[in-house]
Amino acid sequence: MKIVLKSYIYHDKKNNWLEIDQNLLLHDLCAFLDEKNEIIYIWNGPESDPERLEKGFDSIKNLTSNYPDTTLQLTILTEDIPSDIQKKLDEMLAGIRKKEEEVQQFTRIVSIRSYFILSLVTISLPIISILNLYLSLFWPISDFNAEISANNYNVWLNISITLMIISLIFFALKIGVGIIEMEHEVIIYSSTGLIICFGIILYLFQGINIFLFQVGSTSSIYLISPVDLAVFLTLNLIAILIFEILDVKKFLVFYNTYRNFIF
Repeated sequence: MKIVLKSYIYHDKKNNWLEIDQNLLLHDLCAFLDEKNEIIYIWNGPESDPERLEKGFDSIKNLTSNYPDTTLQLTILTEDIPSDIQKKLDEMLAGIRKKEEEVQQFTRIVSIRSYFILSLVTISLPIISILNLYLSLFWPISDFNAEISANNYNVWLNISITLMIISLIFFALKIGVGIIEMEHEVIIYSSTGLIICFGIILYLFQGINIFLFQVGSTSSIYLISPVDLAVFLTLNLIAILIFEILDVKKFLVFYNTYRNFIF
């Protein structure tokens, strides 16, 4: 015969119990009343705390003491949970468990740790690259134009090219992790980063053809218009921000979800 259970949730601020028949949250304290067997089962959620359990337990004891004719037994649920109570709990926790399954896509520890390390690289290197490009704002000025030697110009571009090539490789590895875990956001965001990195690399590979050097430039000294330099820096910044925002957003969600599995 099926046991009819009544469920109550504890409100610690008001120190009272309210009858409910809806979804539970992991920080809730809930009591199940089995009137037939005169047992009250107390469930303390995994994100609740011992203090709430103690307050709730004392509250029920005070309530039951007002009915001396009853012989209600108080039982705190641990690992050995009666089947009827477990079924009721499963029903009431179904909503939160569904949300957890939707959020938690990674199923392998090695994938979680790999994605964490790969993301640190794909977030940091493009930032270092754009900072390197913005060092051009500190170049000396000659006749209202930015001045740089040919050798320093090549080093300046090659640093960013190298950083973007490494970023591209790590984005490709992240796509592999996303495919293994069937994590669509990782695949889409990493593909976006890979494509943009590839475009930036092609752009930077133009070398001396990126700018129209101003009058007075020589084979060893380049003079670059501030307007041309501003356009160049703005285009690179916008391109990098497109995938950096997506990458950082995904990384923060990932870290909050899996931080206990990373270290």
